[in-house]
Amino acid sequence: MPNFVQEAQHDQAAGAIVPPAPPCPQNVVGQSCSIVPETPALGVPYPGNMAYYGGHVQVHPRQYLVYWGWGQSGAWPKGTKCASERIAEGTLTATLSCDPDRAGKYMADFLHQVGGTHWAGVQTQYFQTDSSGKKKFISNDRNLLAGIWVDNSDANTLPKTNLDNAAGSTNTLTVLAREAQAAVKHFKITDLNDADIVIVQPPGLSDPNALSQGYCAFHDYLWPGIESGVYDGLTKGISYSNIPYQLAINSNGVNVCGENAVNSDAQGKLDGFSIVLGHEMEETVTDPGAEDVVGTGISPSHLGGWYDTLDANENGDKCAWVGLNPLTGQGTFPIPGALGNITGNGGERFAVQSLWSDAAAAGVGWCAGVNDLPGS
Repeated sequence: MPNFVQEAQHDQAAGAIVPPAPPCPQNVVGQSCSIVPETPALGVPYPGNMAYYGGHVQVHPRQYLVYWGWGQSGAWPKGTKCASERIAEGTLTATLSCDPDRAGKYMADFLHQVGGTHWAGVQTQYFQTDSSGKKKFISNDRNLLAGIWVDNSDANTLPKTNLDNAAGSTNTLTVLAREAQAAVKHFKITDLNDADIVIVQPPGLSDPNALSQGYCAFHDYLWPGIESGVYDGLTKGISYSNIPYQLAINSNGVNVCGENAVNSDAQGKLDGFSIVLGHEMEETVTDPGAEDVVGTGISPSHLGGWYDTLDANENGDKCAWVGLNPLTGQGTFPIPGALGNITGNGGERFAVQSLWSDAAAAGVGWCAGVNDLPGS
């Protein structure tokens, strides 16, 4: 997931567009088929629906939340006032030794309550096909959170890694993948197809590539022979989400990953955690294979599920930061598909971005789930 500065640059290069009025087709990047003036917004998506590439989707998604290193040395800035935080989500419980912003609890609450919401329901239009061509659609199950693990036993070595390093103990992807593999063993997961290992990190032990203003988060898929061999020798078929500490990702003193993007009250400080986590969760549900392709030539094997044919963006990417104030990174413009709040199935409020819907706008497609276009 790009930060909002990167998304602003993306929009400037592509040209802002407005939602097409059904049944008006949107065929030219940067050109509106409406006489309405272009809307100042971040994350206005490229036109064109997502397509199915043949990989699997997560028909019954399950989220496994891993707090990696939250109790380890260097996890928090010196002088941080820590207090024990007990997390209880249904039958799942865990205790964090330090959670000063309550971001850890907020993320667990979000994953526990997001299932069955209208927002998550956008995913149910997408499917996978079997060898006979039969479609199996993604569900909108109420209970998504399947496990919580506070892992302080495996050393979090992310600060010593880089994405450009060779595969191994100093490569960011390899290190994250090894933790995801450890989580599969810890949770005794047997159905990898529907599992997402969500690796959340404290500020001092977060992905250094993200902290250097690289991005807010990403998700990926363990498969040998891809990504320059960074996953060679590891368990094939694990999906994981890399979630750095959103409040630690700043540019010139401004948070670029969603702080107060929707809400201006005290809870708004945590907006970015649910916006970013929701983005990666939904992209994993619809595209667990993370757009990966095995082989070359005229008949490569696509591991990816659903994404855009034009710019290879997934359902979260196409709607990233829609409506965000491009000057401040806080607050939104009232446009269709803009960031907004949803109410979880436990009654709590969470900030989220909208999700791309091929079915919106009479099949033309647009961002849905929050501040929908009429009829989407």
